[in-house]
Amino acid sequence: MHAALRRQAAIACVVWAVVFSALAAAYALPSGPDAVVAVSDATPYVGQAVRFDASGSVAHDKGNGAVVAYRFAFGDGSGTGWQSSAIAEHAYAAPAHVTANVTVQDGRGLEGTASVRLEVRPVVPSVPTPDLRPIQLAFWPSAPRTGDVVTATLTVLNEGNETAVSAAVRFLDVRPDGNTTWIGNVSLTGGIAPAASASVVAPSFSAEDVGNHTIRAIVADVQPTQATGSHELRAILVVSAQGGTTTNSGPPLSIPPVALGLAAAGAVSLAAAWLLLRRRPPGPLEPPPETPQDRSPPPLWPP
Repeated sequence: MHAALRRQAAIACVVWAVVFSALAAAYALPSGPDAVVAVSDATPYVGQAVRFDASGSVAHDKGNGAVVAYRFAFGDGSGTGWQSSAIAEHAYAAPAHVTANVTVQDGRGLEGTASVRLEVRPVVPSVPTPDLRPIQLAFWPSAPRTGDVVTATLTVLNEGNETAVSAAVRFLDVRPDGNTTWIGNVSLTGGIAPAASASVVAPSFSAEDVGNHTIRAIVADVQPTQATGSHELRAILVVSAQGGTTTNSGPPLSIPPVALGLAAAGAVSLAAAWLLLRRRPPGPLEPPPETPQDRSPPPLWPP
């Protein structure tokens, strides 16, 4: 290989080393948490307490990336400071369309934000009717993997001034691809007095599709008929991939992308150094001339 070609190849190797190093450094930078916020009612009445739940927020990892603080802004000029609880409640003083948001912070100080739109309606006339509102949706297991069987439990609170004799709760799953699947319908009977709560368990379902699932719980068909119509609560269920099995007792071997990038950068750097420092191999010796050169002294003149 000619010296010029060796230099060009070495420069190309240096460029690739820089690229791999930059990719490794970029991948190593931690990302902030993914914030998620759900509300007990997106169309509350003036004076009605709305429950904000950011417990579905997903951290970068289980170490310093864990979510450690939450801060809520309710969209009407009020909010909370940083708090360790993922739950906040707020009642609006006037009808309005507002956008509330939550900011979550991890142990590194990195942040993520999510928002939710609410329509605050005027105060409903005070008539003796029940008002069943879903206030909490819990899952078991809370962090399922694909193929796991999941059970959802919904807590309902009667915020009205009359006992609810019966109701129906519909459960749906909005998958990561946007498609909605039916989980099941559960009847809620036995009577729920004003200010009392009850729990209902959804039909078990299989966790499919890796990603964020939005589980919808809709309380409807309340008897006696409630003036506020049906209420819905949405919660995020994060499904992760099922881990593979191994033949040994230790964890499966994996190489982080950062290590791969640095190894590639080191390899091309060594290639560049080898091309620049390698000596050119000697070529074949030229054959001696057929007639030896005359090395006798010149003749004297005149003779």
